[in-house]
Amino acid sequence: MNTKKDEELLQMLSADLERLDAQYDDISPPALPGLERLIAEEALRRQQQSRRELQRFLLVALFMVSIVMISLGFAPVTYWILQAAVPIAALGCLAVVRLRLRREDAEE
Repeated sequence: MNTKKDEELLQMLSADLERLDAQYDDISPPALPGLERLIAEEALRRQQQSRRELQRFLLVALFMVSIVMISLGFAPVTYWILQAAVPIAALGCLAVVRLRLRREDAEE
């Protein structure tokens, strides 16, 4: 009984594969010069896109560094307070999380 179902399934799959092969038989591969041109154009496009992304990154980085330097020049005390506050806040949050985890482990 199982072999009959397997044979029917195999025949159905074979018929579907033959139909699929028949649809793709009419498709011809692209010509080699056209394919080479397409690959070269895509490589050039990616290179230009990479350059644009690098330029944008450098522009944003320069802008951010400029803001930091200007803030350091105008208000050095505020700048140093912010420089100290961020790591202290991060360490404080880390300590709170560890304390909570220890308490939860102790309760279990």
